[in-house]
Amino acid sequence: MPTTTLRPGARALGALLVSAALVGAPSAALADETPSPTSTPTSTATASPEPTATTTDEATPTTSSTPEATATPEPPATTEPTTDATGATDPTPAEPTPSASDDAATTAPMVPGGDAARYGVQAVEGPATSTDPVLVGANYLEEELRRGDHVLSQVFDGVSYPDYGLTADAVLALAASGTGQDEATLATEALADNALQYVGFGDPNEIAAGAVAKLLNVAVAQGVDPTAFGTYDLVATLQARENAQGRFVDQSAYGDYSNTFGQSFAVIGLHRAAPGGASADASAYLAAQQCPGGGFALTMTDAGCSDDANADPDATAMAVQALDAVGGYSAETGAGLDYLAGLQDADGGNGGGGPTAPVNANSTGLAGQAYLAGGRTAQARSSASFLTDLQLGCDVAAPLRGAVAYDEARFDAATAAGQDAAPSDQDRRSTAQALLALAGVPLGTVTATGAAAEAPELACAEPEPTATPTATPTATPGDPTAEPTADASDEPTSGAVGGGSDTPVAAGPTGALAQTGTDPILPVALGLLLLVLGAAAAYASKRQRGAHA
Repeated sequence: MPTTTLRPGARALGALLVSAALVGAPSAALADETPSPTSTPTSTATASPEPTATTTDEATPTTSSTPEATATPEPPATTEPTTDATGATDPTPAEPTPSASDDAATTAPMVPGGDAARYGVQAVEGPATSTDPVLVGANYLEEELRRGDHVLSQVFDGVSYPDYGLTADAVLALAASGTGQDEATLATEALADNALQYVGFGDPNEIAAGAVAKLLNVAVAQGVDPTAFGTYDLVATLQARENAQGRFVDQSAYGDYSNTFGQSFAVIGLHRAAPGGASADASAYLAAQQCPGGGFALTMTDAGCSDDANADPDATAMAVQALDAVGGYSAETGAGLDYLAGLQDADGGNGGGGPTAPVNANSTGLAGQAYLAGGRTAQARSSASFLTDLQLGCDVAAPLRGAVAYDEARFDAATAAGQDAAPSDQDRRSTAQALLALAGVPLGTVTATGAAAEAPELACAEPEPTATPTATPTATPGDPTAEPTADASDEPTSGAVGGGSDTPVAAGPTGALAQTGTDPILPVALGLLLLVLGAAAAYASKRQRGAHA
């Protein structure tokens, strides 16, 4: 992919985008107001992170916000619903289970449970194909990373920029899914190699606190040393960005764009990196952003939130997970979960704030993670069911199979396009957020330990070959010729994940049973010949007796 570096004048945009990605939808508006970045090709694959309205760690333009960097990938008309509606994952926050619960009702070819198991303490070989929604969703992300040389990107104004925030989200999703670790390891290395570009846009004097926090979560989940991640000691760097009030702030000549997403990532990351790593002030500052109705504000202030109009569903989902991880905030997390549950629709979907208010996979994925962290089993199952209904299956082109569409419109569009459907940036973002909820793993417990090396492809039935054997026995002159023919053809199964039959898609063609024993053609031909000869003899006998037929 062509790599680009922002000119100094565009770094302010980069900083804004970093914060936007952390915040989600609201950042999109900010990004739209900033000038477009000027790109200059360089030899390194490190461009300014999230050049504009993107929903990665620092820019969440339109579609939906994801923890720190995955929110708004493209305008809301690009979601691909999965064709597999499963009950949902068993929301046991303490145990990462990379698939929906076994007792969940399955109404489409995707089959939860079974294949989605940990295979040991290191990445090892898993199944080649599967119908598990978690595993095939991970396969989609894995292949997207592979196609991008281990880094996902986004196109802005005709120029492709590495999207390190979204890449980090994908790595966390693969770890939560318990698979895809060969590619996740390479992506983690790429993040470490380009940490300066992501954290400071190539300038060591620029430090985006949210980007540091997200990388810390990646390092912890992947089991790598967070104190030597590229050129950064992520723990020390992040702790140095905490001010006297407990807020993690950016170090930038262009302003401070830190927000609730980054604060939540920081609290979770430091808490996991070392006991007591997250200060009490940092957690208290986050808790102060809760509005009277239970939701949390996206934009932080020292005074906290006093107006429910400032509550943001995506920010609430992140804050609930962070406060649940550190403990001691049961009242706050309970109120936050009640707020989210009150917004969940009958199908299990949640929406975000601003332009992402309609139900979508990004916001539902985040809410699902919060439900899991807080033990809200019923809501977590509903979230998973909503997400599997948006998962694309065998009806679309192979590169899209397993992706979770942003919303129903995207799902319908991709399904209608069928084999001509093309992947989009939005698909990657929504899938990365959805997989944690589908796997039953909240952000605070994600780990790659015991995950499989390669994620399996979606098992789709293939068209069966048409067999037309023909046998023509040779008879004596004057005798009829027997020509039995067998023509068997089987129709291929569509294999669409959400809208197909209730039975799982077969992993391969069933075909006809293999023939064993003697070839039946010769006995049949001889039998026909004897019948003909017998009929001729009877006819001759009748003529001799003067009988009529």
